[in-house]
Amino acid sequence: MAFFKGKARQTTAISSVSEGADVYLRALRDGTLLSADWIMAQTIRGRLMCAQAGVLTTAITWTATATSDQTKPAVFIDVPLGTTILPLEISLYMEAYGTNAQMECEAVTGSGGVSAGGTAVLVTNMRSDEPYKTNCTVTSDITGGTACTKNVNSFWRDGQQFAITKTTAKADASIYDPNKFTWRYKDGLYCPIVVGAGQLMVCQGSQAGTGFCKVIFIEIPTSELT
Repeated sequence: MAFFKGKARQTTAISSVSEGADVYLRALRDGTLLSADWIMAQTIRGRLMCAQAGVLTTAITWTATATSDQTKPAVFIDVPLGTTILPLEISLYMEAYGTNAQMECEAVTGSGGVSAGGTAVLVTNMRSDEPYKTNCTVTSDITGGTACTKNVNSFWRDGQQFAITKTTAKADASIYDPNKFTWRYKDGLYCPIVVGAGQLMVCQGSQAGTGFCKVIFIEIPTSELT
């Protein structure tokens, strides 16, 4: 019969040990085990990344497309061989829609996609001392790339039938028009996994809309996944 033994740690400090050494499980004095979920554990490790298109008050002018166009994504994340990413949150904020028209947004994973044009995006580590830097190449507002061609998954889609850019405060139906679209891993209880070489694209369709797009993702060596 196997027994698991935990060390009671309720008020005293937790000591760290060397890499690869055996450790006690942590427990309260009544034997209740304590643990961090996998996402928080990766955050503590320094594996949580943020890619932000548009900063502070400077919005991106998205390439004008009437509908979602996978050759002109708002954000394109190219994941190299040997690296894997797991997106946790995608947030698209439309500062303006341009001409009043249909607005679409979607997130797509796959492989075979190619970035062309656009602007390089700085990826930051969500741990302030940045123990790891990203291996991915991220670009915003692609002007004419190549859509993914293999194992293509459109895992998130949202939008409006008729999007309106407000110029003044209005007490009519248009005041209810949303301008922020968000996908979160915990809302859907799943997330796609992009094993490099592969791509993650966030696409939007608007008539010369402007805005910001943020992607939060965990990045790990593929060897940790397989």
